[in-house]
Amino acid sequence: MRDTSGPPGAKMLDPVCGMIVDLADSRDHGLTLEMDDREYAFCGPGCMKSFAKAPHQFRAKVDAWVAAQKH
Repeated sequence: MRDTSGPPGAKMLDPVCGMIVDLADSRDHGLTLEMDDREYAFCGPGCMKSFAKAPHQFRAKVDAWVAAQKH
């Protein structure tokens, strides 16, 4: 299992609605999914459910957001 602790206050893009969410808060509320060695975080259960039904539609959005954060 990979380390998903992340830095305090780490943010992540909700791939469904585009909202920036606090990673720790999403974890605390059971609103994260781990897939293909990446942890996805969601603002609410509806977005998480939409992602789970068709993750291929949303992964590229998160990949691009994560890459942009590294610059």
